[in-house]
Formats: sequence, structure tokens, C-alpha cells
Amino acid sequence: MTIQHLPFCLERKGERPIHGKWHLPRDNAKGTVLFLHGYKGYMDWGAWSQVGDAVAQSGWRFLRINFTHNGTAPDHPTTFVDLDGFAANTHRRELDEAHAVVTALRTPTPENKTGTHEGPLAIIGHSRGGGIACLTAAEANAACLHREWNGVSHLITWAAVADFNSRFPKGDALLTWEKEGQMEVINHRTRQRLHHDWQFYSDFQSHAQRLNIQMAMEQYPGPSLIVHAADDPAVPMSHAHQLSGWSQNPTLFITTDGAHTFGAREPWIESALPEPMEGVTQTTLRFLEEGRAVS
Repeated sequence: MTIQHLPFCLERKGERPIHGKWHLPRDNAKGTVLFLHGYKGYMDWGAWSQVGDAVAQSGWRFLRINFTHNGTAPDHPTTFVDLDGFAANTHRRELDEAHAVVTALRTPTPENKTGTHEGPLAIIGHSRGGGIACLTAAEANAACLHREWNGVSHLITWAAVADFNSRFPKGDALLTWEKEGQMEVINHRTRQRLHHDWQFYSDFQSHAQRLNIQMAMEQYPGPSLIVHAADDPAVPMSHAHQLSGWSQNPTLFITTDGAHTFGAREPWIESALPEPMEGVTQTTLRFLEEGRAVS
């Protein structure tokens, strides 16, 4: 099947535009998949482009987006050049952006030429993006009850976090962050010194209920696929079991290896997906089309 690649840009009044990339099948699509990247990530990281092609080859529209404050910039999509933006990012900002994209996809307008307002709409989120995906799916489906459009039909998490609050520093480290106003974090891949402003923590605490992943999973009525690697060193497998336990309609799929990124790395220069990610992608497609991940 021939794949068409098109840019995506969602303009928002008073906010940065949200940029992304479409992978579109030439024939009538089975539905739409929205992909959310994780912490210190971006839509062009590693093998995400190949994942998009694989999903589109199976007949689904696939949209990758960049969160606007992920540290990259539209003219530098794979390098961390916007360090002030990274420092000013919050979980709530990412949720607002994901929700804005879902709303745009589900709203029938002359500009929505891909037809995404109809048919299934799935969200895949990796790592922190998985947590944002859970929140977005719940909010979008609650909102669609009051509007004449469909919500999110399938929720899929890849190596997702089940709780944001527990990943903040504690004790003296938290006090130091509050006193100094910034907390340093290292991007080990690029060897850059990055920072989070204090608002990264304070904004979360001010909106903790809206950003509660457990509540979102318990509220989301659709089917959920929770994928995790048993050897993930970044997010323990217990997070996957928590997400599965909270879901109304869960499918839990644990891979034996692949670590946090299912065998991919940056840059990914191979033409084929790494074996663990290929398995995860095919499992995800089976879930989308058959409502199950394994035989």
C-alpha cells in the first residue's frame, strides 16, 4: 500500500501551534491513530516514523505530534534548542494540547479533509505520553457526551507511567527545587543540562485531580491495551499492572524484552523496526482491528 506523508499544524489563539506529521493510506482508512511521545522525546525520535508507516500500511491514518514545550522547535525537530520552553512545560499543558488535537480531529469542518471526525479514533502514548493519553481519552469521552461528535474509541499505552506525582523528587531535593526555582535534569543522550521550573511541580499540585491517571482509567469506558516490557528500567512493570487493574475493559500485554523503548534508539537508521517494537506494533494493530492482542 502506498503511504502519503503530510504535515499537520493546529493553530491556537494565544498559544504555540501544534505541529505533527500524518502517515495516510491512499485508500479508505479504517480509522485514525494519534501518537503521543514521552518525556525528553519528540515525534521524530528513534523508530516512531517507521511505526507510523507500519500502521498506515495496515490501513489506518497515523498522526504523530510534538508537544509544543518538549524542547525541540519546528525548524530543529530532533535537537533540544528550546531550553526555556522545556523548563516551562507542565503536564497540564500537554493534556490541553492532546485534547485540542482530539477535538480538532473529531470536529467536522472544511479544513478537516482527512475525514477523522468519523470512524474509530485511537490514542497511543509512550511513557509519560501514555499517562497523558489516559487523561485525554477520559476527558474527550466525557466531553463528547455534551457534543455531537465521537470520542476516543481505543486507548493504548506503551511503557506508560501510571502516576505522575510519585515521580517528583521528595524531601530535601523538593525543598531545594522550591527555593531555587529550578531543578536540573540531564539529557543523557545529548549530554545537555536541562531544567524544570518550579511551576512544573506547583501546577501539577494545583490540578492534581484533573491529572489523576487512576481516576481517568476508571472513567474511560472503552477498551484499553496496556503494553510493557518486563525488563523496562525506566518505568517498572508494576505501572502496567496498575493501569490494567483500573481499566474498565483492559488487555494487558507484557513483552519479555525490549526495555523502555522496545528495542529502538536514537537515531534509528535501520529500515525495519527492531524486533520487540515490531511485535508491539503488530499486537497493537490486532487489538485495533479485532479487539484483542493475542489469540
